[in-house]
Amino acid sequence: MVLYADILFLVNFVMNGFVLWVVSKILRTKKSRRIWAGAALMAFLYTLIITIEPLRFMNVMFASVVILSAGVALAFFPKNFREFLKLMAAGYIVSFTVGGIGMALFFLTDLPNAVYFIVADIDAFSRTISWQIALAGMVLSYFMIKIAMKMFERYTLRRQMFCHVCVALGDEDCAFDALVDTGHSLKEPLSQSPVIIAEFDEVKSLLPDCLKILFDERLESDLTVLLSIREEAFYNRIRMIPFTSLGRKSGMLIGFRPDKVTVEGSEKNADVVVGIYNDKLCRSGRYHGLLSPELV
Repeated sequence: MVLYADILFLVNFVMNGFVLWVVSKILRTKKSRRIWAGAALMAFLYTLIITIEPLRFMNVMFASVVILSAGVALAFFPKNFREFLKLMAAGYIVSFTVGGIGMALFFLTDLPNAVYFIVADIDAFSRTISWQIALAGMVLSYFMIKIAMKMFERYTLRRQMFCHVCVALGDEDCAFDALVDTGHSLKEPLSQSPVIIAEFDEVKSLLPDCLKILFDERLESDLTVLLSIREEAFYNRIRMIPFTSLGRKSGMLIGFRPDKVTVEGSEKNADVVVGIYNDKLCRSGRYHGLLSPELV
């Protein structure tokens, strides 16, 4: 059998790039050109092992772990060992999914040859997978993984419909239960930070006296009064959040940027803005805030 190193590298580069790209979609990592650098490194190492005779003695499982580890490290720069293990697990899941679908397509499209290769010459199996089957396997696996992710997200949201939220500002903090609202995608317009909507009574202890009076007298929609507040310690934290809702074409929430926000004990790294709602969100008192699924 004649091996062409350039073709072997190119095929593996495309396949590995696809695997790393899907991993980035699953774990919602930042898009980076390093994904293709990682794919190139994986393809290079695989080509070396296959084409250089002294390296062929390597155990297949050991070689696959080394190759994927190198690609993951270069593509994602994991911050700690736990993140590295998550990336490795996702990589193997995607790889097995693509490989399994490719094998299934091979069996379905050419059953007699498939049976022959399994019984008589299993090594020939890998050499007979056409690029059409490989491409179809990549496309089908992507959509299957995407559907599985959607189902998992819905299941997770059903289980985590209510979350415990803690907001800290200076030496003060407050905590309340929030509803995870799939229709809530409100963001602060300038920074595009996600917004947690909280009832005024729940975050009242974090606000300065002048702002408390404003809400108590229900003057929060009067911008002239709001602009007259010059309490520098808090003034720079104030955010104006436009919104639309059913029965209301436009509205404005006063919000503020806290020092720290935790959801179910997990601190949020992204900047979060707390929008103050001067009414009750739930008449039964089951929850006192609204949370975007993005923050769960």
